[in-house]
Amino acid sequence: MSTVIVTDHGFPSLDPERSVLEAAGITLEEIRPVCKNEDDIIRTCPNADVLIVQWAPVNRRVFEALPKVRCIVRYGVGVDNFDLKAAKDLGIVAANVPDYCVEEVSNHALSMILSLCRRIPHDHSQMAAGGWGVGPFRPMPALSDLTLGVVSFGRIARRVMEKAAVFGFDRIACDPFLPDAVFEGTGVRRVDLETLLCTADVISLHCPLVRETRHLINRDTLAQMKPGAILVNTSRGPVVCEADLIDALGSGHLSGAGLDVFEKEPLPTDSPLHTLSNVILTSHAASVSERSVLMLQTKAAEIARDFLQGKRPYSALT
Repeated sequence: MSTVIVTDHGFPSLDPERSVLEAAGITLEEIRPVCKNEDDIIRTCPNADVLIVQWAPVNRRVFEALPKVRCIVRYGVGVDNFDLKAAKDLGIVAANVPDYCVEEVSNHALSMILSLCRRIPHDHSQMAAGGWGVGPFRPMPALSDLTLGVVSFGRIARRVMEKAAVFGFDRIACDPFLPDAVFEGTGVRRVDLETLLCTADVISLHCPLVRETRHLINRDTLAQMKPGAILVNTSRGPVVCEADLIDALGSGHLSGAGLDVFEKEPLPTDSPLHTLSNVILTSHAASVSERSVLMLQTKAAEIARDFLQGKRPYSALT
């Protein structure tokens, strides 16, 4: 009998996975306490045919120590904790669940965008302190007078742009890896990164974390952004250099930021981001809803089951 081992997770239970796998005659094992590093995985998972992983790192050392493992599945979209090159070299199938939270993350990003454009965090903090923020007129452009730019144009970014169209944003996107056909009929203009940075009033990040995107948003790229621009990140924390972002917010060069992800998670309690009234912070929660979590667990198990039944996973990356 084949064995699927869940190395780590943050769910209340693994009942959805168990339902899928046991119906197919596949054994499911759960590691407790959860695996936090490669040593934990190597020590606890010698019997695994498939690993389902949330945050634990899976690399060449793990693969070589666990020769029985032929497939790894990530609970989530990003796979920055997987060594895909090693998996490919060793003939191991790596897969993710790329489509479980498109609505949730796009809604979360757009919620941040709208809130920051309407300056709700600033006004809320003023009123929470007993103030009243009407005062002298403060310029606040209409949404239909603003340009929204997205970095990357995958499933989530495209859905953000579909929803943003309702509010009248001018819409631009940068993604050097997609063919022009993907942009056709969307109403979104394709531009390069430099043009996006200097044109967009609001920039929403939706790119994966790879070597080329680590600190993509840094002192230099922030300086290229329009004065008073807004930055939203629901992708991966290290895409943004937080120290440089804090400087740009503190100087007033950026008028606000919405961050669901951070360079270090949990966000340290002494981070200056906690003190800024023009920043929205959420705890890597953009993907979460009751429906999306159930879908994530179910699809991860279905991918493992399909692999063990001789089918190539629909989301295979290697």
